[in-house]
Amino acid sequence: MSEKKFVKSLTKSLICFTISVYKIFNNQLIQKKMNPSKTNQYPDDTINIIKRLQSFYITTHVRADGDALGSEIALFYALKQLNKSVYITNESTVPNIYKFFIPPSGMYIHPNLPSEKPEVVICLDCPTLDRTGKITDIIPKDAAIINIDHHISNELFGNINWVIEDMSSTGEMILSLMKKMDITITPDIATAIYVAIVTDTGRFTHSNTTPEVFRAAAFLLEHGAKHEEITKNVYNTNPFNLLQLYAQTLNTIELHLDNKVATVFLTKEMMEKAKVDPIDTHEFADIPVSIDGVSIGILFRDMASSDFVKASLRSRNGFNVNSIAKKFGGGGHKYASGCEIQGSIKEAQRLIIDEIKKTLQENSC
Repeated sequence: MSEKKFVKSLTKSLICFTISVYKIFNNQLIQKKMNPSKTNQYPDDTINIIKRLQSFYITTHVRADGDALGSEIALFYALKQLNKSVYITNESTVPNIYKFFIPPSGMYIHPNLPSEKPEVVICLDCPTLDRTGKITDIIPKDAAIINIDHHISNELFGNINWVIEDMSSTGEMILSLMKKMDITITPDIATAIYVAIVTDTGRFTHSNTTPEVFRAAAFLLEHGAKHEEITKNVYNTNPFNLLQLYAQTLNTIELHLDNKVATVFLTKEMMEKAKVDPIDTHEFADIPVSIDGVSIGILFRDMASSDFVKASLRSRNGFNVNSIAKKFGGGGHKYASGCEIQGSIKEAQRLIIDEIKKTLQENSC
């Protein structure tokens, strides 16, 4: 055989070998999709998938908050840097306070969806796959799922699971991922991650505010995070009708269990009369726990399209509200969790207050 024919034959064999390896790897991903991993892996597993494959969806939980959206948008820009095909696909619309930093294109709200199907779906800040809402139903059966989260209640539902419970936010995890991947931290990326961190730490007031959080915040500011624009849009631009609804919510405050627990509520009628989208009332959950002497605060809100009530629980002084939320099929963090209960606000309030009472009694024994 001549040298020229030998080189040609060798090249053809190498191409065939490369294609075979890719098919084997892809089949492994399909098999993993059928059998999700119940182990918690390291970021290297995520990095390897991102490097190998080309088409991605990024999604998060319904009624996305600042951490969810900031993490999604930062990762979206990072994958664009790597010349990947990537789309953000969510069930819920974007709250008004976060619209200032969403990408000009590439974000889809169900039922509007990209025509291209993904090889990989990356779920961010989402303790269970069901929490993505209707997005669960459009994930291709042969797509691999990467689960990146910091919730204590995460069920490790992905083929790849990277879950760190003591991280301040999913955004902080995304920043560490980008540093490992040598992604250029642009002002758009820095702004998105800063939103994620500042909102999930309650403007650096919650117990998850660590020295690493301040180092991350400083790093992001050095790389162009738009601190003044974030502060203005997220915290200092409140529509008048939203403030009117806030005032009405203050009038619903009730104290329970020797003033250790405070509750407020939002009915459908209140929100409809004020012409406020329920997704813009997320910060109302901080009202009751801010009362002096209160350890547990709960916002009860009618859900717009069902006969369920959304309960948002906040706590301090060591009380674990995640354990309460889990008893009603919810979850989240030790000091901030939520659940959904079928029935009226009064019924939901009675159920949760009774459960808190039992827990307090058990803890005092």
